[in-house]
Amino acid sequence: METIMAERRLARDRVIVLVSAEESAGELFRIEYIARDISPVPRDHIHIQQEERVEVIEGTLRCRVAGIESVLGPGERIVIPRGIPHAVWNDDRRGSRSIGEYRPAMNARAMFRQYI
Repeated sequence: METIMAERRLARDRVIVLVSAEESAGELFRIEYIARDISPVPRDHIHIQQEERVEVIEGTLRCRVAGIESVLGPGERIVIPRGIPHAVWNDDRRGSRSIGEYRPAMNARAMFRQYI
């Protein structure tokens, strides 16, 4: 299990790799994301060849998919098909904990190293 720590000026987020691309033969990249601070509202982005799934474990996450914003609470999930503009962020003052999956894995690890 690999942990990627975020040491930005304001963020103290933590990403734990649960299933790596290597472990899944490229099929899946699965992480636990622990957000301790409110995130700045991100721009939408698109995964051309990946589906993204997010499940909230604790707290809440705000998401915007195809221009529609919503809030996910514990036990709620969202599936974001490839090619759909989206953004997911923490705006819960208590922080949040979620599971993220990217199928196929592709460059997902690099994406997290770049953003946190």
